[in-house]
Amino acid sequence: MRRDFRYSTIIAAAAFGAMLAISSIVVWLGFWFASQTLDAELERHNQHYRRFTELHFRTHLEHLENFLSVLSHNSALVAGLREGNNSAVEELLGKAFFELDSGELDILFVDPGDGGRIIDVSSSPYNSALLVRDAAAGPLPESPRLFAVQTADGATITAFVSGLQIIDPISRAVTGRLFGGVILNDNPHVLRALMEDTDLTAIALLVDNKVVAELSARGRPGVTENGEPPTATKITIPFSVSAGGPEAVIKAIRSTNPVSDLTATYLRLLPVIIGLVIVLAAVLSGFIWLVTMRSLSELSRYADAVAATIEGGGHIPQFQSGPMREFNSLGDTIERVFSAFRESEYRAESVIDRAPAAIFAKDLDGRYIIANAEFLSIFDLRKEQVIGEANEGLFPEEFVQEIRAFEKSAADREDGTAVELTVPTVKGERAFLGVTFPLRDDTGTIYAYCTILADITARKKAEIGLRHAKEEAEFANSAKTSFLAGVSHELRTPLNAIIGFSEMIVREVLGKIENRNYVEYAEHIQSSGHHLLSLIGDVLDLSVIEARGEAVRDEALDLEQLGVDCVRMISDQAGAAGLEIITNINLKSHALKADARRIRQIIINLLTNAVKFTPQGGRIELSGQLQEDGRVRLTVSDTGAGMDAATKALAFEPFMQGSSNMVRKAEGAGLGLALVKRLTELHQAELECVSAPGEGTTISIIFPARRSVAAPPFQSVLEVGQ
Repeated sequence: MRRDFRYSTIIAAAAFGAMLAISSIVVWLGFWFASQTLDAELERHNQHYRRFTELHFRTHLEHLENFLSVLSHNSALVAGLREGNNSAVEELLGKAFFELDSGELDILFVDPGDGGRIIDVSSSPYNSALLVRDAAAGPLPESPRLFAVQTADGATITAFVSGLQIIDPISRAVTGRLFGGVILNDNPHVLRALMEDTDLTAIALLVDNKVVAELSARGRPGVTENGEPPTATKITIPFSVSAGGPEAVIKAIRSTNPVSDLTATYLRLLPVIIGLVIVLAAVLSGFIWLVTMRSLSELSRYADAVAATIEGGGHIPQFQSGPMREFNSLGDTIERVFSAFRESEYRAESVIDRAPAAIFAKDLDGRYIIANAEFLSIFDLRKEQVIGEANEGLFPEEFVQEIRAFEKSAADREDGTAVELTVPTVKGERAFLGVTFPLRDDTGTIYAYCTILADITARKKAEIGLRHAKEEAEFANSAKTSFLAGVSHELRTPLNAIIGFSEMIVREVLGKIENRNYVEYAEHIQSSGHHLLSLIGDVLDLSVIEARGEAVRDEALDLEQLGVDCVRMISDQAGAAGLEIITNINLKSHALKADARRIRQIIINLLTNAVKFTPQGGRIELSGQLQEDGRVRLTVSDTGAGMDAATKALAFEPFMQGSSNMVRKAEGAGLGLALVKRLTELHQAELECVSAPGEGTTISIIFPARRSVAAPPFQSVLEVGQ
């Protein structure tokens, strides 16, 4: 009970202090907001005064300018200036001068120009001759200008002066300049209207910080005098109505100051507000103390029971309502929170137990805090054996060391890469793929490490089977290639004999043959032998490349001359077929770094293939160029039958031929393009084929930029090819 009393007192005192502080802050914020609002309103009023002042002066000066504009168009004035009749001009200006009241027009004169005498009818208590002199000496102002001159006795005369040109409407010539102005010194006329239209009680016009005119309401002191009540506010209004001249400022007095009024009112009400806040805070604090005192005892008892239940692992007791109904919901809420916690823990365990992988977590001391059903099944353990236990108490020492090595390796991989682990289980050794990651609390602190192990035993067995199958396939392919190479070598010897003896018969080396049919048969034997020997050569080359990956003997090749020689070698065959072959190779003083014999073989195979499948009258082109990216492109194009997509997909595979009539008529076993593809890959080059039925075929070999070198002096390409 003594503890509950202390807690209740602390809560009540804290509530009292908090309410007092909040109330003070609210009152201060209200005052601050009101003062800020008033300051903004005062600033807006000051801007309004400035705009109103400028408008007042501009209106007065526009009235002056309108007067001068009308006067400058007076025909009598223009005629007098044209005729040089100064007396008539002076008489006219005198009459016009007295049309306006004193204070609206103090200066009026005409400058006829060309050194003529200034005609001045100005009238003012002040000596305006200096102002007339300065205004006439300068250029004609585009807008009213503020002038300030100093007399001999040190006094400063200030005036707004405006001017216009007097133009003869007949000759359109300027006959003079007309000036008019208002002297501001002791001129109440320019200030009276401003004070009447505002709440200002006194106004002073300052030019260059000197007072030139001042006006105040009856019974009120002026701006430069003392005696104004403390609530009055002095304001400064800078304004500008002309582009040049000295600085002009209006200083004025307002009769009231809203900020001072608000401050005084707030200070008067502040003690009352503080008293009310203290009383209200004391009453609420007493109520809070009473409520908490009567309810904390029941809540304390329930909290102790919950803590004891959690430590013991039993069920959470039901909350018993206390004497204060308002606090019963708090106990019910605590009961629901702990019940929801237990239900959430049960759902999480259910999900983890149904996962097809072993999942476990250990705290920083290495003791298990989570172990799902799959983990327990793999190691034939029970949950009560595992939770709270370390590896040393569950597994043999050798396996414990393997687990430590696995956990260290997995934890070092921050990218989450999985690590393989072989685990001895009750069903024998099994392969697992595992990943370990830290578990963090709300502050980011690591409190445990979780590991997930996925059984990959079946996948590992499948991988081993695939690897064995791949090795067997590679062995069978190697055996096939070796067999083809051996058979090709064995067939060449009898074929050479057949070709040689058939050639002797055709040439009738041992004597003339009477029956010419035998000679024709011998020619067929010789032709067939050459074809079969070429086929065996292609098979042998293909098998050698596939069997041991023949190395490339790189050298700088004159591709242009090599192309010409290759075209020459098949020119007879092309001529017999009625085809035109042209070459267009230009590598821009560069050479191709490649194997001469293999490049020659590529070109001849491509040209031979083009001759086979191009009808009579067709055209074959061998071209080559150096691309902008530095790569070398070698191209053979023809106007033959072309290939469809299905034929093109199989054209570069060994022993594959198309099904068109022209393909069936052509000789060959389908090794030419396959050999071209293998030799292209041997040079790390790319092969492109563009073909369509009836549009011909274009095959390009693109060599990498590193095979393009500066062209050295070349020897005979045929010698290199041999």
